[in-house]
Amino acid sequence: MCDHAVGEGAKLVDVSKMERRDLLRGLATGSLLLIAGCATNPVTGREQFIIIDESQLQQASLQAWAQMRQQVPQWRNASAQRRLETVGNRIVQAAGRGGQNWEFVLFDSPQKNAFVLPGGQVGFYRGLYEISDRDDYIATVLGHEVGHVTGRHAAERYSREAATQTALQAAGSQINSQLAIAALGLGAQVGLSLPFSREQEAEADIIGLQYMQRAGYDPRLSIPFWQRMQEGGGARQPEFLSTHPDPDNRIARLRNYINQQGWGPV
Repeated sequence: MCDHAVGEGAKLVDVSKMERRDLLRGLATGSLLLIAGCATNPVTGREQFIIIDESQLQQASLQAWAQMRQQVPQWRNASAQRRLETVGNRIVQAAGRGGQNWEFVLFDSPQKNAFVLPGGQVGFYRGLYEISDRDDYIATVLGHEVGHVTGRHAAERYSREAATQTALQAAGSQINSQLAIAALGLGAQVGLSLPFSREQEAEADIIGLQYMQRAGYDPRLSIPFWQRMQEGGGARQPEFLSTHPDPDNRIARLRNYINQQGWGPV
């Protein structure tokens, strides 16, 4: 179920029939029990609580992307850029999102990190690229990140946070832009922290394997990639893994799924 109680003495409300101004005011004052912001995700089949639409998320994506482009320099490497775009385009085609506008950018940072925004903006850090000597490794990362997009994890994360905190103030038709940016997964960059849940991370892993396989990459190579990420972290875990499931559990789960699909022993 995706029922969300907000405050004491809450009442039942069909949010699909509410004006957004009234919805936001109710969230801010803690007077609603939100029961009708539920939708079944066509990719995962899982019921999700969503009270933000795609156009709002895409607007927040553009704002967050502009901040990133200002704060982190781009890595000017033409061959690496072509490689990233080639792999990325194959993954988004496999995800059925080829009709969406996508932008792939290499950021000049030693961090082993990557992200994808719901608006189709993809950030890939030089540190992660430098350990991805196989295209299948890049596909592992991008499959996972695009899985967050098709899984609507940012929208779900925003909705959960907005429904349980009074941080969202009644402001006409405006959404809380800082909360939205944090929900996109860029909390560390803008001074907020709102990580994906373990459930969402595990879900993105499995979706990513499916996209890899459809795109012609070898899902079995996700195992050595995650092992490399685990071993290369040293005393400090790579940024990309900092809010993710336990590496050993992740690898075991991926291995089991790959074997169940008959994609070859791993």
